[in-house]
Amino acid sequence: MKFADLVGGGVVLLLGIAIVFFSSQLPYKTEYGPGPGFLPLWLGIVLIGSAIFVIANIFRKHGVVETFLKPRTKQSALMFILIFVSFLLLPWFGFAVGLAFFSGLTMRVMGKHGWIACGLTAVGIAIGIHFVFGQWLHIPLPVGIVGW
Repeated sequence: MKFADLVGGGVVLLLGIAIVFFSSQLPYKTEYGPGPGFLPLWLGIVLIGSAIFVIANIFRKHGVVETFLKPRTKQSALMFILIFVSFLLLPWFGFAVGLAFFSGLTMRVMGKHGWIACGLTAVGIAIGIHFVFGQWLHIPLPVGIVGW
């Protein structure tokens, strides 16, 4: 587990550095309050701090030997594939339907819920996203084959 934590900590550290770098190119504040660079900058700083904490703990408890792959690694890999495929299909399905499919399948993979519960939740999420963001808040979301 030491190697996996080290790799994970390194990836998060690089991600935090990239976020801080790119958010520093945005205005930190505006005349009305925080600017578009405010939140990403602080999230990047928190990511860097968390990664340093994880990496420091790895070197502090260097005598512990653990396995690299945990029993739920297959489930985690399946979730990663599900996220990747969902983002690839988002332009065709649209935001509301795509996020509904993602949520329903995530419930099935991670929670082992029944297909009926997952389907009803997915339909509720699609309808909720469409009406809250599209109708009530008038936020234009990407639409797909359904028109949502």
